[in-house]
This record gives sequence, C-alpha cells and structure tokens, in this order.
Amino acid sequence: MNNKKIAYFTLAVFLGITLILGIIILAFKNNGKLSVYFLDVGQGDAILITNGANQVLIDSGRSGKIVLEKLGQAMPFWDRKLEALIITHPDADHYGGFNEILDFYKVENIIRTSDNSEGGEWLALIEKIKDNKINSIESVRETKIVFPAGAELKIIYPPADISQEKDKNNNSIVARLVFGQNEFLFTGDLSVAGENFLANSSVDIQADFLKIGHHGSKSSSSANFLDKVSPRDAIISVGKGNTYGHPHKEVLDSLKNRTVRVWRTDEDGTIEYKCKNINEICQAGRI
Repeated sequence: MNNKKIAYFTLAVFLGITLILGIIILAFKNNGKLSVYFLDVGQGDAILITNGANQVLIDSGRSGKIVLEKLGQAMPFWDRKLEALIITHPDADHYGGFNEILDFYKVENIIRTSDNSEGGEWLALIEKIKDNKINSIESVRETKIVFPAGAELKIIYPPADISQEKDKNNNSIVARLVFGQNEFLFTGDLSVAGENFLANSSVDIQADFLKIGHHGSKSSSSANFLDKVSPRDAIISVGKGNTYGHPHKEVLDSLKNRTVRVWRTDEDGTIEYKCKNINEICQAGRI
C-alpha cells in the first residue's frame, strides 16, 4: 500500500470513528427527552415509550416481523434492551409479536394481569417468559414505572379482582404516562363498562393524548369517558382495510364533535410524540 492509499485509509477510519462518537454523544445529549411511538403494526396495538436510555413497550401487534421492523426504526441500532414489556390482555393482536421480541431483545421485566388464554400461542409465550427467567410482575393498580429521566407510567386499571368480568376486553391494563405537563392515557381494548368504572372513580384519567380503546370500535369511547379524559389528541391504532369496520363512524363523529385531533396508524403510519425535555409540550408527527 503506497503512502497515498495509507493516507486515504487513515482518513476514512478517522471519519468513521468521528461519526460513531458523534452519534453516541448525540444520544447522551438527548437523554432527557421523551418519545412515545404509536407503531403502525396493522390491526393491533404496539406503543413504545422511550425516556432517556430506557424503553417500555406496551403490546406488540400480531406479527413479530412487523413489530421488529417498526422497533428498528424507532430505537438506536445498538440498543438491544427493553426495560419492560406490558401485555395489556391476552388477545393475539396485542401479544402476537412478543415471541420474536424475546428472541431479539434482552427484556428485564414483563407486566401483565392474571388473565389468561387457552390458545397455544399464548401458552408458548408464557413458557418462553419462564424459560428466559424474565421477571414477571402481575399488574395491580398503582403499579408504577419511574424513568430516571423524569417520566412516570402508572397502571390505573384493572382493579385487583378481574375474575368475574364477562367481557375480557374490560380486563385490559390501562396506564397513564406523565412527563411534565404532558399526560398520555393508554387503554388497550377497554370497553364501555371499564371506561365507566374509571370515569366514575376518583382516579385521575385526564390526558392530553388518548389512545382510543379497541381500535376505534363502537364498544369503546363512550361520551362519559371522553368528557372525563378531555383529550386534545386521539390516536387510533388500526389496520388498513380491516374487516371490523374500525374505526367506527360513531367514534370518529364523537371525537370531531369535541374538536379532538385524530391520528390513525392506517392513514398516518407510525406516529411519534416527541418532547425535547420535561418542560416542553409534546409535538406529534409521522416517522
């Protein structure tokens, strides 16, 4: 190798190292920000919360391939750890992607209710959680995840005894995220009965940003609940051309009548709410 080639090679290596250091420095510089991603996983839910260097994933959609692709777009390529997974309830469009996630990411904690399914895919996932020796936490009201960078995620539903609930969607975990002045409410597939329980309780459910229950089904988003939450934005996680008719016109009209801005994953793709720091209001955009 002549001197000219050596010089070019040395410069290329230097620039490569500089770029890597730049990316790492930028990551540390932004470690106080919050991002909430409503991932476009088709007809299902998957929500990634990142605050600083910590991530929590609520649900995973139906397909492992799709959710891994979407996580790869939202997370740094070198980050292969999720601090916690939350399984809102055992419907496949909420847990189906977790099996592949456990193969690809190191997961420290899993939070779920005592609700179960007899389906083989669900039972295989529960067995895999045990085999991987992941810390499994049964969700109860007031369970909190406190992020070192200032965000706090609190589970506010369901109550301890869910065994008598006929509509299993009303066993869905509901969680409220607070970051400075920003409040998010994540509702799983919660139906009207569960919404009324929360709306008539002393629990604070007001939120700027509401993840609409059950993909915009008319079995959710009751007037009483929407009035109590009083959201500025509503996010509907829903598959394009789905056979369920989601989101239903009644829900969309109800949101429109309340001048709530609506985001839909079937039309907008993955939606990111981003706060540069705890003192800022989160801004939404597509990624």
